[in-house]
Amino acid sequence: MALNIRNPEADALARRLAQIDQTTITEAVVVALKETLQSRIRQESASDTAKRLLARRGLAFKPDRKPVPDSAWHDLDHDLTGEV
Repeated sequence: MALNIRNPEADALARRLAQIDQTTITEAVVVALKETLQSRIRQESASDTAKRLLARRGLAFKPDRKPVPDSAWHDLDHDLTGEV
């Protein structure tokens, strides 16, 4: 499938990046998109991700919820591994 960039600014940026990286426009766009995704994923905490996913479905955390104690995670870890 061919890449078709209709926005003049996007086209210019893709061409400039391709020229800098000495690649095709398609490869430049793929690299730019991957780098953008990685950057955004690194900026988002696990809690932020959970909030975003819940909001997408019209849900939210209860305002008065309390965090799960560390001991619960420890107990769960042992339950999963079969350790006592």
